[in-house]
Amino acid sequence: MEFIGRIAKVLPVRSGISQRTGNEWKSLPFVFEYFENDTDRYADSVVLESFDEKVINNMVEGMEVRCGFGHHVRTFTKQDGTEATINELRLYKIECVKMPAAEATGTSNKKPAADATGNGGEQADMEEKQDDLPF
Repeated sequence: MEFIGRIAKVLPVRSGISQRTGNEWKSLPFVFEYFENDTDRYADSVVLESFDEKVINNMVEGMEVRCGFGHHVRTFTKQDGTEATINELRLYKIECVKMPAAEATGTSNKKPAADATGNGGEQADMEEKQDDLPF
């Protein structure tokens, strides 16, 4: 599924060490608001998270983005030996469509965020732009 919407809230960065590989990981959860249909009156919202360092460093609340995400069910064994099944939404694509007004005019104290390709907030025609994110 792919929707255009806005970053409603950027949540605190999560990090840790993988038990399986021993490598450090970092992710940025965020609330994404979108309209499933053009005629909808109220926006739907989901919590998604990105593990991409470029996205983590450049995410700004209020920016308009094109997000692609899908559903995934995961079953795992807890420490007590019981199995648990959870439903996940996996982000596979994110592109900056439009920066928030305060960011675009430079009135904010925060530096302009780069889009997902690291272009320093420069706007590009999304129809011509190819997705080069690794997920």
